Amino acid sequence: MGKALVVGASGLVGGALMRALRAARIDCVGTYGSHPQAGLAALDVTSPDQLRTCLERHRPATIFLAAALTHVDYCEDHPGEAFKINLEGPRELALAARAIGAQLVFYSTDYVFDGKAGPYAEDACAAPLSVYGRSKWAAEQALQEMIEPVLILRTTGAFGWDLNSKNFAMQVYHKVRARERMTIPMDQFGNPTLADFLAEASLALARQGASGVVNVVGKDHLARSDFARALVKLYGGSPDLVVPVSTESLKQPAARPLRGGLRTEKLERLLGRPAISLADALRRLERQGKADGALA
Repeated sequence: MGKALVVGASGLVGGALMRALRAARIDCVGTYGSHPQAGLAALDVTSPDQLRTCLERHRPATIFLAAALTHVDYCEDHPGEAFKINLEGPRELALAARAIGAQLVFYSTDYVFDGKAGPYAEDACAAPLSVYGRSKWAAEQALQEMIEPVLILRTTGAFGWDLNSKNFAMQVYHKVRARERMTIPMDQFGNPTLADFLAEASLALARQGASGVVNVVGKDHLARSDFARALVKLYGGSPDLVVPVSTESLKQPAARPLRGGLRTEKLERLLGRPAISLADALRRLERQGKADGALA
């Protein structure tokens, strides 16, 4: 597939992509926005000049755009910033990618749906409830009009082992370590997705030359509170630490798609194998935690 560029390699998904590319012995370069990491180049995705310079310097055959503003409630309170990073940034990157003929892989979300009838197939009608969801849906539409081929990977509930990350699996780990109770929505449904699986599937689809929209998520569709309980069990904590509550009681600024999540039939057809089960994903997470010396 030629050289790869991972925009947003300092994040959970971007880091997993870098590991997957290196494991496949693919020449790759990674960038960061606001969280410097050794071996990564600085890049402001909202700067057309920086984007063009980066792409002209590295001439990637494939670009994975993993950088985004994903804090849903922050986006709700800062819509201008959300659209600048989640729409204008991808739009500028698409222009630069088109100029060098690079394949573009863009990450989207089940927040493009209203959560009334999930899990959703790729061709379901979008109806985002939040600023975050609207910014990602607008980016999907813009990119499909601007560049061919573009591969849009919708995902949800990405988690992975990284003590420096604030992803849900790590939030629960730290709560268990501190023996703190946690209030978790029992009415938000989705597919927990191991970041390493997301990265490996992304690479496989890009190598196939897949285009259009593909859902890349874990196989199991469950409530967030049930996922939290599974993590607590993995970490050796008491199930009583998880306090299931309604989403409404949390009074969050942004509306959530409650019956969200994504279907995996198209992904499984393209990969020729099932999407990862939650049990298998948790086993991989446990191995990583043990290798890190953080789990017994």
